Amino acid sequence: MMTDSMRLVWEKAKEAIRSQVPDQGYFMWIDPLRVVKAAGDSVVLGCPNPLAKKWLTDHYCGLLESAIQQVVQRPMKVLLEVAVGTTEAPLIQEPPTQVCLPALDIARPSAGRMLNRDFTFDSFVVGDCNDFAYSAALSMSSRRSKLHAPLFLLAQTGLGKSHLSQAVGHQVIRENPEDRVFYITAEDFTNEMIHSLHKGTISAFKEKYRRKCDTLILDDVHFLSGKDRTQDELAFTLDSLMESNKRLVFTSSYLPSEIPKMHDSMRSRLNAGIISSLEAPDFRMRMRIVQRKARLSGIILPPEVAEYLASELTGDIRQLESGIKGLAARTSLMGRGIDMSMAREVVGNIARNKKALTLGAITKMVCRYYRVTEEDLRSRSRKQVISRPRQIAMYLGRRYTDQSLQAIGRCFNRYHATALHAVGVVERHLRESGDLKEPVLFLCGKIESGEF
Repeated sequence: MMTDSMRLVWEKAKEAIRSQVPDQGYFMWIDPLRVVKAAGDSVVLGCPNPLAKKWLTDHYCGLLESAIQQVVQRPMKVLLEVAVGTTEAPLIQEPPTQVCLPALDIARPSAGRMLNRDFTFDSFVVGDCNDFAYSAALSMSSRRSKLHAPLFLLAQTGLGKSHLSQAVGHQVIRENPEDRVFYITAEDFTNEMIHSLHKGTISAFKEKYRRKCDTLILDDVHFLSGKDRTQDELAFTLDSLMESNKRLVFTSSYLPSEIPKMHDSMRSRLNAGIISSLEAPDFRMRMRIVQRKARLSGIILPPEVAEYLASELTGDIRQLESGIKGLAARTSLMGRGIDMSMAREVVGNIARNKKALTLGAITKMVCRYYRVTEEDLRSRSRKQVISRPRQIAMYLGRRYTDQSLQAIGRCFNRYHATALHAVGVVERHLRESGDLKEPVLFLCGKIESGEF
C-alpha cells in the first residue's frame, strides 16, 4: 500500500521536475524512473541501467529528493537502483546477439556497414571530458526523446567519436528493431553516389537515402572536402531527412568552419544541430579505461601498474589500449604475472617510439620501402609509383604524429586539402582490402615495433 501511494507522489513530483528540466533531459532520465519500493522516510526508484543510475546520482539526485519532499511535506531519502523491469513497462530490453543493418536492394550496398558490436553505450566510459556528448547521443537515440536536431561529434582520432556514433545506432535498433539505420563513412557515400551515376541508378540512390532511412550516421564528414557533387546531393538529402524529423549523426576531426573546400550550404547544415566535442581523458578517466580494457583482455593489473599506465600514457585512448595489449602479450609469452618492471618496459617502448617518430623519419622509411627519393615525394609528379608512396607517408604522418594536416602537406610541397585526401584514400584501401593494405600494415608494424 505504501508503494502504491508513493507512485502517486512520484507522478506529482515528476510534474514539478518537468518544469525545471529541458525536455530531452526529462524524457531521457526522469520519465523512465519507476517506484520500486517505499518504506518509512525513503523511496527506491528503479533505473533502466547502471549508466542511467550514475548519471542521475551525479546530476539529479538532489532535485529528485527536493521534488518528492515538496509533495509529502516531510524529509524523504531517494535511493536509486537498477531495475530489470516492472509490471508497467520493461526498463531494459536484451539486445540481439548481433546487430545487422537492414538489407537494401541496391547495386552496391556500401551503406550496409555492420555496427561494431562492442561500440555500445554500456561499454562507453563516461567522464568529464565526454559526458555532454554521451548525454546528447543517448538522448537522441531514445524513442522518448524530443531532440530532433542533428548531432555533430567532434574529436581527434582515438577519443571515441566512432564508438559514440555507432552506440546511437545500436540503441535505436534495440528500442525500434524496425527502424532503418544507415551507418556509412563520407568516403563510402561519395563512392556509392558515383557508382549510381555510372550505372544510371541515381534515382534509386536518392530514394534510398531520402525516403528509406530513419537514422543516418555519417562518419568522417571532413572527407567531403572538395567533393562538390557529393556535397550538393548530401545537402538535399539532409534537407529531406530533417524535414521528416529523422535522426542525423555526424562525426569529424574538424569543426564545420575548419573543413576546407566545403560549400556554405553544406557547412550551414552541419552547424544546424548540436556540436559536441570529446576531449582527451583525464587521469581519473584513464584509470577507468585501463581497468575496463584489462578486464576485457582477461589480465589482472596490480593497482600500482594501473596507476602507472594511467599516469604515463596520457595521449588518446588507443595509446592506453596499446599499453594493455603490450602487457597481455608479454604475460602470455613470458608466462609470468604483470609487475612494474614489465609495465615500465611497455610504457618505455611506447614513449620512445612516439618521441623518436617524426615526419622525416616516416618519409625516409617509406622511401626505403618503395625505393624512391624524398625529392620524388616532394615533386609535382602524379605518377602512381610516386603518388602512392606520398599518400602512404601522409597517412602515416597523420596517424602516428601530432602534426597538423597543414604541416604534413607542407612537408610534401602540398596543401592541407591534398593531405586530407591522401589520408582518405589510404583509409578506404584499408577498409576495402585494397592494394595498399598490405604495405601500409607492414609499415605500421615497423613503426609500432620501433624498427623505423
